[in-house]
Amino acid sequence: MKQTIYIDVLFCVNFIIDYIILLSVKKFRNLRTKNSRLLSAAFIGGIGSFTILLPPMPVLLSWTVSIIEAVIITATAFLPMRFKEYLKTFSALFLISFSYCGVMTAVLSLFSPKNLIIRNSIVYINISPVLLIFLTLLCYILMRIILKLSCKKFSHNLNCDIEISHNGKILFLNGSVDTGNTLHEPFSGECVIVANADLFKDFFDAQKYTYSNNTDIIKDGFRLVPFKSVGGNGLIPAFRPSRLYLIENNKKTEIHAYIGLCENKYLSDNSDVLVPLELVL
Repeated sequence: MKQTIYIDVLFCVNFIIDYIILLSVKKFRNLRTKNSRLLSAAFIGGIGSFTILLPPMPVLLSWTVSIIEAVIITATAFLPMRFKEYLKTFSALFLISFSYCGVMTAVLSLFSPKNLIIRNSIVYINISPVLLIFLTLLCYILMRIILKLSCKKFSHNLNCDIEISHNGKILFLNGSVDTGNTLHEPFSGECVIVANADLFKDFFDAQKYTYSNNTDIIKDGFRLVPFKSVGGNGLIPAFRPSRLYLIENNKKTEIHAYIGLCENKYLSDNSDVLVPLELVL
């Protein structure tokens, strides 16, 4: 039986799906990126869906093409970031894509198998725009619910310690995972661990940096990280230590992040530092 593929439907379906998937990755990884970049990456995904029009490819070649496309989409949407963080984001994109496509394929295979075509790792769904939007939003909402439940579990049950090495000195601090800490250093895209500034008196003149929004502190290797809170907006000074380790369950792992300095009153649960959930996933 011949099956007809409409180019406009093919592009629109994959464009919308890719955009929702990228939104999910952004929320899952607590990333900062412009909506225009997500749309550009989704556009690339829509164009990449045209490989379904090619003759059936061997499985290995089909997967290779899909991986290359995912690499380009991830870079378009979320770079710059460190290679390790890029790999995590790339993996999250694949995980969420498989989850989403798995749900959509299962539903349509049961209720409307004639409208579903899978070739060269591309899914073509010939359905009405209203049904497409409904199913896409449903999957997105389910992913958000699962993510929120996971975040609550982490935030209530997970504590960790931080080892900071800087200027030849070492500092051990107790911390807690904070799902509300989504700060990222604007240029590198790295996470920012919020810490009590008073604990760094032996490292440098903490008061000089904590209570100053003067851009001259950049000369000393600091960065001013913008933040938003209930009390308003502002800038938090942050530095990148020489070495930084996350210690949890007696396991020590080197991580890359900035340390943002603030007054102790802004920290909760008597913690020295607030660690972004992204760093422990």
